[in-house]
Amino acid sequence: MDPRRLQPHEGTQALTITVDPIDLMYLGLPGAIGTWLCRDGKHAVLIEAGPGRSLDVLETGLSTHGLAIEDLDACLVTHIHLDHAGAAGHLARRGVPIHVHEFGARHLVDPSKLLASATRIYGAAMDTLWGETVPAPADLVHPVVDGQELVFGQLHLRAVETPGHARHHHVFELDLGHETVCFAGDAAAMLLPSTDFISIPTPPPEFNLPVWLDTIERLRKGTWARFHLTHGGTVEADSDHLDRLADGLRQQVEWIRQWQEEGLQGRVLHSRYRDTLLEQAQGHGIAPKIFDSYASEHLLGMNISGIQRWLGQQEQESGS
Repeated sequence: MDPRRLQPHEGTQALTITVDPIDLMYLGLPGAIGTWLCRDGKHAVLIEAGPGRSLDVLETGLSTHGLAIEDLDACLVTHIHLDHAGAAGHLARRGVPIHVHEFGARHLVDPSKLLASATRIYGAAMDTLWGETVPAPADLVHPVVDGQELVFGQLHLRAVETPGHARHHHVFELDLGHETVCFAGDAAAMLLPSTDFISIPTPPPEFNLPVWLDTIERLRKGTWARFHLTHGGTVEADSDHLDRLADGLRQQVEWIRQWQEEGLQGRVLHSRYRDTLLEQAQGHGIAPKIFDSYASEHLLGMNISGIQRWLGQQEQESGS
């Protein structure tokens, strides 16, 4: 038996676990970034820390559940990108253990390389977008590996390796007794809130199309009932969400490949990408103003850069 796995716990049907979203109202946008509060009556675990700029909103959200940051037993982050883990150092400095992919742990203890990478993408907008990111005390950052179970009272969570968006990505499965749910981070992408339009983040330097498609197949095989997303809410696992995500990934990579071959670059390429996505979004009833609020210039530019970088790697590997 894998020593990281536990025997099934007794009294499964008697579990009294609650799962509540905390909307961080990122940049004033409802549903743009959320965290998930899991409780069993005695223990409280947060899934995702959010960005540093949203720490005050997180505190307010916790207070509506009668909790302070110091009351949390742990915070599990799906990966170390700043919208998911930017506030992790703040939480750790207030005594909250942080559980994160083994490849990402050292970057929470020393976020200098993480911040340098993000600055290359976001430039002068770093503070406006993400706020302050501080180092986490090393003794409060716990590396997590694929299949590892994390147990806090009746809260039994299991990490599942899900790269493609990022190499250092886990989703977390939670056993509710009568069913399991999956906190999907970015592995199942994002929804524009209150719609079924999928927004796909493809950041450099680790976006990888075939690896992400493999992750989608792993998500299909999960036993969970629904995906709790960090961006946009919840989707049922038996919906067509994963099919549409896989199709969208292939389509967007092909768009960028084709437009590069046509010689599009810079602002022209950016505008073509934005207009093409907007046309799709309008088919889902999304107004241009709402689309531009959630699919920002920074997000779209990041997506293009991530896909271009991956395409360049493929060309190098093929020797062309």
